[in-house]
Amino acid sequence: MNDVRSLLSEVVPEDIRTSGPWPDAEPDIARGRALLARRRRRRAALTAGTGVVAAGLAGVLLLAGTPAGDSRPSAGPGSSTGGPATTGVALVAYEGAQPKGYTLRSIPQGWEVASADSIALVLHRVGTPKGGSYEDKIVVEGDLNPFPKSGDQAVEVNGHKGWFFAHKSAGQSVTLIFRTDQRGRPAPGLAEVPLNVMVQLPHSLNWNVTTMVKFASGITVADGARGAVG
Repeated sequence: MNDVRSLLSEVVPEDIRTSGPWPDAEPDIARGRALLARRRRRRAALTAGTGVVAAGLAGVLLLAGTPAGDSRPSAGPGSSTGGPATTGVALVAYEGAQPKGYTLRSIPQGWEVASADSIALVLHRVGTPKGGSYEDKIVVEGDLNPFPKSGDQAVEVNGHKGWFFAHKSAGQSVTLIFRTDQRGRPAPGLAEVPLNVMVQLPHSLNWNVTTMVKFASGITVADGARGAVG
């Protein structure tokens, strides 16, 4: 537990830390783990992203996920590029109660909302125990960090610029991040900055970028949604 609290102290900005007791530690521990993982993922993605884009692998996807021109990379089943994926989890209409913070138009078949608050929305397979790690789950999170200048592939989500970051390791998730029209404050008293949405997607979905963008285009930033810095 002390190790986890140390991690939390590293990822929470100093100006919003509190010295008071934590009446319910589990949500904070889970948030700390997510923020630390996101920080490491962002560093790795931004370090690798520039070289990939310079190599000419960036493409532009439209709202429905259709690549511009004929420059789309070829891909076999289960690829994370823009090509067809024949064995991925089907994307179906979401018919449940809308979560707060970030609402949904579609969801992977056989998945459900695991948890939701004004900053993050977590989805997992039906029957998965509540809580635990973020491994093999979808995490949709508001992001108040500066928008990345480059990524592995340029995308467009609901008319807004975005980036796709590919992580080749089987133990890592891939990431989409896109701009929105919303703004938020990194901490009380600070100026508002643009609110981005970061979507973490596990490899087990077996989705190509087109399907990822289609899923992301169904995410709506609801009233009261906030973002995190880390």
